[in-house]
Amino acid sequence: MVSQKQHLSDQPLLRSHILDAARSIVVRHGFDALSMRKLAEVVGYSPASLYLHFSGRDAIAHALGAEGHARLLAALHSYDFVEDDTERLRSMGHAYVEFGLKHPEMYRLIFMQNVGYTEAIFNDAAASGETALSLLADALAFSSQAPAAAETLWTALHGIVSLSLTAAKHLVTPTDVLIDATIELYLSGVRKKPVRLPPRPRAA
Repeated sequence: MVSQKQHLSDQPLLRSHILDAARSIVVRHGFDALSMRKLAEVVGYSPASLYLHFSGRDAIAHALGAEGHARLLAALHSYDFVEDDTERLRSMGHAYVEFGLKHPEMYRLIFMQNVGYTEAIFNDAAASGETALSLLADALAFSSQAPAAAETLWTALHGIVSLSLTAAKHLVTPTDVLIDATIELYLSGVRKKPVRLPPRPRAA
Protein backbone atom coordinates (compact mmCIF):
# COMPACT_ATOMS: atom_id res chain seq x y z
CA MET A 1 0.00 0.00 0.00
CA VAL A 2 1.38 3.40 -0.96
CA SER A 3 1.81 5.63 2.09
CA GLN A 4 0.50 9.17 2.19
CA LYS A 5 4.05 10.46 2.28
CA GLN A 6 5.01 8.48 -0.82
CA HIS A 7 1.88 9.70 -2.56
CA LEU A 8 2.63 13.32 -1.74
CA SER A 9 6.20 12.92 -2.86
CA ASP A 10 4.98 11.97 -6.31
CA GLN A 11 3.39 15.43 -6.66
CA PRO A 12 5.24 18.63 -7.57
CA LEU A 13 6.19 20.56 -4.45
CA LEU A 14 5.04 24.15 -4.67
CA ARG A 15 6.20 27.11 -2.61
CA SER A 16 2.57 27.70 -1.61
CA HIS A 17 2.33 24.16 -0.19
CA ILE A 18 5.34 24.78 2.03
CA LEU A 19 3.97 28.10 3.28
CA ASP A 20 0.54 26.58 3.94
CA ALA A 21 2.11 23.84 6.04
CA ALA A 22 4.43 26.26 7.83
CA ARG A 23 1.53 28.58 8.62
CA SER A 24 -0.44 25.67 10.05
CA ILE A 25 2.45 24.66 12.32
CA VAL A 26 2.99 28.22 13.55
CA VAL A 27 -0.70 28.87 14.21
CA ARG A 28 -1.24 25.57 16.06
CA HIS A 29 2.02 25.19 17.92
CA GLY A 30 3.88 28.51 17.78
CA PHE A 31 6.94 29.53 15.83
CA ASP A 32 9.36 27.56 18.00
CA ALA A 33 7.76 24.34 16.72
CA LEU A 34 8.69 25.17 13.11
CA SER A 35 11.72 23.38 11.73
CA MET A 36 12.73 22.21 8.29
CA ARG A 37 12.53 18.59 9.47
CA LYS A 38 9.05 19.03 10.95
CA LEU A 39 7.91 20.87 7.84
CA ALA A 40 9.25 18.11 5.60
CA GLU A 41 7.23 15.55 7.57
CA VAL A 42 4.05 17.58 7.15
CA VAL A 43 4.38 18.15 3.39
CA GLY A 44 5.65 14.62 2.75
CA TYR A 45 9.02 15.50 1.22
CA SER A 46 12.62 15.26 2.26
CA PRO A 47 14.15 18.33 3.94
CA ALA A 48 16.44 18.69 0.91
CA SER A 49 13.39 19.32 -1.29
CA LEU A 50 12.40 22.29 0.86
CA TYR A 51 15.76 23.94 0.26
CA LEU A 52 14.96 24.13 -3.44
CA HIS A 53 12.34 26.74 -2.51
CA PHE A 54 13.65 28.35 0.67
CA SER A 55 17.16 28.81 1.98
CA GLY A 56 16.06 27.83 5.47
CA ARG A 57 13.74 28.43 8.40
CA ASP A 58 14.50 32.16 8.48
CA ALA A 59 13.47 32.56 4.84
CA ILE A 60 10.17 30.81 5.56
CA ALA A 61 9.63 33.03 8.61
CA HIS A 62 10.28 36.09 6.46
CA ALA A 63 7.75 34.94 3.85
CA LEU A 64 5.10 34.17 6.48
CA GLY A 65 5.72 37.49 8.21
CA ALA A 66 5.42 39.41 4.96
CA GLU A 67 2.17 37.61 4.23
CA GLY A 68 0.87 38.44 7.70
CA HIS A 69 1.83 42.09 7.38
CA ALA A 70 -0.03 42.26 4.07
CA ARG A 71 -3.11 40.89 5.81
CA LEU A 72 -2.74 43.51 8.55
CA LEU A 73 -2.56 46.27 5.92
CA ALA A 74 -5.68 44.87 4.26
CA ALA A 75 -7.49 45.04 7.62
CA LEU A 76 -6.50 48.70 8.01
CA HIS A 77 -7.40 49.50 4.41
CA SER A 78 -10.90 48.16 4.95
CA TYR A 79 -11.72 51.53 6.55
CA ASP A 80 -10.47 53.71 3.70
CA PHE A 81 -14.08 54.53 2.85
CA VAL A 82 -14.65 56.32 6.18
CA GLU A 83 -14.52 60.02 5.36
CA ASP A 84 -14.27 61.42 8.87
CA ASP A 85 -10.59 61.41 9.87
CA THR A 86 -11.13 60.71 13.54
CA GLU A 87 -13.63 57.93 12.94
CA ARG A 88 -11.30 56.31 10.43
CA LEU A 89 -8.46 56.49 12.94
CA ARG A 90 -10.62 54.87 15.64
CA SER A 91 -11.67 52.11 13.28
CA MET A 92 -8.06 51.49 12.23
CA GLY A 93 -6.95 51.35 15.84
CA HIS A 94 -9.55 48.70 16.62
CA ALA A 95 -8.67 46.80 13.44
CA TYR A 96 -4.97 46.78 14.35
CA VAL A 97 -5.55 45.36 17.82
CA GLU A 98 -8.20 42.90 16.63
CA PHE A 99 -5.78 41.54 14.04
CA GLY A 100 -3.14 40.93 16.69
CA LEU A 101 -5.55 39.18 19.02
CA LYS A 102 -7.21 37.06 16.33
CA HIS A 103 -3.86 36.03 14.81
CA PRO A 104 -1.51 35.99 17.81
CA GLU A 105 1.18 33.71 16.39
CA MET A 106 1.28 35.67 13.14
CA TYR A 107 1.46 38.96 15.07
CA ARG A 108 4.29 37.61 17.21
CA LEU A 109 6.14 36.54 14.09
CA ILE A 110 5.81 39.99 12.53
CA PHE A 111 6.62 42.10 15.59
CA MET A 112 7.77 40.06 18.58
CA GLN A 113 9.67 36.96 17.50
CA ASN A 114 12.96 38.18 16.11
CA VAL A 115 14.20 41.70 15.42
CA GLY A 116 15.79 40.48 12.19
CA TYR A 117 12.46 39.18 10.88
CA THR A 118 10.68 42.42 11.77
CA GLU A 119 13.38 44.51 10.11
CA ALA A 120 13.26 42.48 6.91
CA ILE A 121 9.46 42.52 6.78
CA PHE A 122 9.30 46.27 7.26
CA ASN A 123 12.08 46.97 4.79
CA ASP A 124 10.17 45.03 2.14
CA ALA A 125 6.90 46.74 3.04
CA ALA A 126 8.49 50.20 2.96
CA ALA A 127 9.99 49.44 -0.44
CA SER A 128 6.50 48.65 -1.73
CA GLY A 129 5.22 51.93 -0.31
CA GLU A 130 3.11 50.94 2.70
CA THR A 131 3.54 49.88 6.30
CA ALA A 132 1.14 49.85 9.24
CA LEU A 133 2.91 52.99 10.43
CA SER A 134 2.48 54.83 7.12
CA LEU A 135 -1.26 54.08 7.09
CA LEU A 136 -1.65 55.47 10.61
CA ALA A 137 0.32 58.56 9.54
CA ASP A 138 -2.04 59.01 6.60
CA ALA A 139 -5.02 58.84 8.95
CA LEU A 140 -3.38 61.53 11.09
CA ALA A 141 -2.69 63.81 8.13
CA PHE A 142 -4.92 66.48 9.69
CA SER A 143 -2.29 66.92 12.41
CA SER A 144 0.90 68.94 12.01
CA GLN A 145 2.51 66.30 14.22
CA ALA A 146 1.44 63.40 12.02
CA PRO A 147 4.74 61.44 11.82
CA ALA A 148 5.48 61.61 15.55
CA ALA A 149 1.83 61.14 16.50
CA ALA A 150 1.56 58.07 14.27
CA GLU A 151 4.66 56.49 15.79
CA THR A 152 3.40 57.19 19.30
CA LEU A 153 -0.03 55.77 18.53
CA TRP A 154 1.50 52.71 16.88
CA THR A 155 3.62 51.96 19.94
CA ALA A 156 0.53 52.28 22.16
CA LEU A 157 -1.57 49.95 19.99
CA HIS A 158 1.30 47.47 19.89
CA GLY A 159 1.49 47.70 23.67
CA ILE A 160 -2.19 46.80 23.97
CA VAL A 161 -1.68 43.76 21.73
CA SER A 162 1.54 42.57 23.33
CA LEU A 163 0.25 42.94 26.90
CA SER A 164 -3.02 41.25 25.96
CA LEU A 165 -1.01 38.32 24.60
CA THR A 166 1.53 38.06 27.40
CA ALA A 167 -0.12 39.49 30.54
CA ALA A 168 -3.86 39.50 29.90
CA LYS A 169 -4.77 38.56 33.46
CA HIS A 170 -3.17 41.80 34.69
CA LEU A 171 -5.32 44.01 32.42
CA VAL A 172 -8.59 44.90 34.14
CA THR A 173 -9.93 47.29 31.48
CA PRO A 174 -11.73 45.72 28.49
CA THR A 175 -9.70 45.85 25.29
CA ASP A 176 -12.22 47.98 23.39
CA VAL A 177 -12.19 50.54 26.19
CA LEU A 178 -8.40 50.62 26.20
CA ILE A 179 -8.32 51.26 22.46
CA ASP A 180 -10.93 54.03 22.62
CA ALA A 181 -9.22 55.68 25.58
CA THR A 182 -5.85 55.52 23.85
CA ILE A 183 -7.13 57.08 20.65
CA GLU A 184 -9.06 59.79 22.53
CA LEU A 185 -5.88 60.65 24.38
CA TYR A 186 -4.00 60.99 21.11
CA LEU A 187 -6.72 63.01 19.44
CA SER A 188 -6.79 65.46 22.33
CA GLY A 189 -3.01 65.69 22.19
CA VAL A 190 -2.55 66.24 18.46
CA ARG A 191 -5.13 69.02 18.41
CA LYS A 192 -3.12 71.01 20.92
CA LYS A 193 -0.17 73.23 20.13
CA PRO A 194 2.83 71.06 19.25
CA VAL A 195 5.30 70.51 22.06
CA ARG A 196 8.85 71.53 21.15
CA LEU A 197 11.15 68.68 22.07
CA PRO A 198 14.72 69.41 23.13
CA PRO A 199 17.34 68.57 20.50
CA ARG A 200 19.01 65.20 20.77
CA PRO A 201 22.62 65.33 21.95
CA ARG A 202 25.07 64.78 19.17
CA ALA A 203 27.32 61.78 19.25
CA ALA A 204 30.87 62.57 20.25
